[in-house]
Amino acid sequence: MATNVRSTEKTSGQIEREQGEQQEQNQNRERLTFDDEVIKKITALATNEINGILGMSGSMFEGIQETFGRDEKITKGIHADVGEKQVAIDIEVFVEYGQNIPDIYKNVKESVSRNLKTMTGLELVEFNMNVDNVFTREEYEENKSGSSSSSGRVE
Repeated sequence: MATNVRSTEKTSGQIEREQGEQQEQNQNRERLTFDDEVIKKITALATNEINGILGMSGSMFEGIQETFGRDEKITKGIHADVGEKQVAIDIEVFVEYGQNIPDIYKNVKESVSRNLKTMTGLELVEFNMNVDNVFTREEYEENKSGSSSSSGRVE
């Protein structure tokens, strides 16, 4: 009388399948996410590294908030859609007069993509840059500080 010992033993295929299911369950429980503000700050810092970018633009509401005493927010003018593996970024910038804007766009996109990938592992899948205005460096600094220096012609 032979007993069927194999019926209680698991095949190697069943063991591999169970291990795979266990790994999948563990992966579903472990998750790394990033707040939109983190992605926006990385984007702002990476953008400001690029020659020709004077600063970030922003909505009129944000400008009003700054006027009434709130600190300037480094992430103004940046919108981010953040997924688990990918990110889409829209930025609004002020560019320095006389600079090659297509080159600035390319350099900003590469900098943002590289920094996001290095720091978060997220892939930049869409990048849109709107040039809100063009200033000389002097004009920008004057507008930023809110001072109105005289032109030297008439007082």
